[in-house]
Amino acid sequence: MSDLIHLSTSKGVSLQFELPESLPAVEADASQIQQIIMNLVINAAEAIGMDEHGTVVVRTGVQDLDSEQVQSTVPKIEPGQYVFLEVRDNGCGIDEGVIKRIFDPFFTTKFTGRGLGLAAVWGIVRAHKGAVEVHSVCGQGTIFKVLFRASPKVPTRVRTSLEGVQHPRGSGTILVVDDEAVVRQVAKAALERSGYTVELADNGETAIHLFQNAAEPFSLVLLDMTMPGLSGLETFLQLKHVRPAVKVLLSSGYNEVEATSRFEGEGLAGFIQKPYTAAALDVKINDILRNG
Repeated sequence: MSDLIHLSTSKGVSLQFELPESLPAVEADASQIQQIIMNLVINAAEAIGMDEHGTVVVRTGVQDLDSEQVQSTVPKIEPGQYVFLEVRDNGCGIDEGVIKRIFDPFFTTKFTGRGLGLAAVWGIVRAHKGAVEVHSVCGQGTIFKVLFRASPKVPTRVRTSLEGVQHPRGSGTILVVDDEAVVRQVAKAALERSGYTVELADNGETAIHLFQNAAEPFSLVLLDMTMPGLSGLETFLQLKHVRPAVKVLLSSGYNEVEATSRFEGEGLAGFIQKPYTAAALDVKINDILRNG
């Protein structure tokens, strides 16, 4: 994921990887582990700031926890050997009173943020019977450490369905609508690498203006569901009013059932859950444009 992680952060952020080999295996859903990594790295980069310089360190390792140590983990886990993923930044830090609420759905200290990222991390970690440790000092930075129980099974290399898949180079123009600057950057870089022309909008009003005044019709609109001002649904309905045949790919930190329930019968072309990988976005858009 290193290429996508680099694309997801500003140029002022220095990324460092400390990834020892021969770690024990963990039994986990690979796409959900990717979600955790992207959420934690994006949050770390945002804590440094778009126009500031700082460092984000992604580190993995092994930790043995005894019965006394597990008493302080959240949620509580069993003693034993754990593989950890640690994301460390030297950004603004988190106030002690805020740390208690950062995993609550919709809680955010960012003006434009929706607050779903860390709630998603929490849900995934709990589902995998793991734990999350957070250490932060205001003005000095934050460390998130995620612990997963080590498995006695020997890890094997499994080829994923997206690896080695060759798609024709894309063509056409895609409108990316999202209030998060990092998400727009990731999508733009991934789509341009696939051959598409990309235009960006940070809210629904801007998206509708670009859509109405485009010299050539957009091939597809990648639309965030939750934005300040016009919501994703309101933006979607206005785009459909301008051009009923428009293909709209909805994106959200919610799962597909929750996110698309209010769009039922309205003609969505598809859904992709955040944070998505460049490969997953490429596959989804190729499928919609060629088969949808």
